[in-house]
Amino acid sequence: MSSKDAIASLLSDTADLPSWQTTRSTHLVHDRWLKVRADNCVTAEGVEIAPYYVLEYPDWVEIVALDAEDHIYLVQQYRHGLGVVALELPGGAVDANDASPVEAAARELREETGLASADWNYVGKLAPNPATHTNYAHIVIARNVELATKPADDPTERIRLIRMPIRQAIELALEGKMIQVIHVAALILALHKAGKWDVPASSGKL
Repeated sequence: MSSKDAIASLLSDTADLPSWQTTRSTHLVHDRWLKVRADNCVTAEGVEIAPYYVLEYPDWVEIVALDAEDHIYLVQQYRHGLGVVALELPGGAVDANDASPVEAAARELREETGLASADWNYVGKLAPNPATHTNYAHIVIARNVELATKPADDPTERIRLIRMPIRQAIELALEGKMIQVIHVAALILALHKAGKWDVPASSGKL
């Protein structure tokens, strides 16, 4: 057995890591954007963990928008949790009426930036925090994007659109100038899949 096969076998064998049993579950918050659940849990060894708080969010989508000249579109906006203006990928929540993550990505990209594309590529999904979050963040590449319309006029979401060379975006991510962890991971995975992950030789340190 090769080393790769041995690792794959180890990762697929989870018999010694059984799930917890939930004996009671109560919703403390239940609104459009967030549900907070308090679970009473018992481990396989009989240890009670109560309450255990779970955050139920809708799935999210992150878009790596590339144009025909090997530039990427990023956005800046105010983020109230940390009270900072953050550099991010375009993206947002997957709505219940979105047929797929790609459809959600096309809608979010149009609403936030006015950009459109006819060339979409689904990369995959990541769990923002599987310990406490129930949702996934889907990663989508939009190629050959072009400005097609005006962004939606949303007073709760004022956004600055920034176009830059892909290599510069990589440098900013490696230097810690992009602090949203899911967006950094999405950028890496998407650019790798697109064959665009070209790490600068003299990248900065976090």
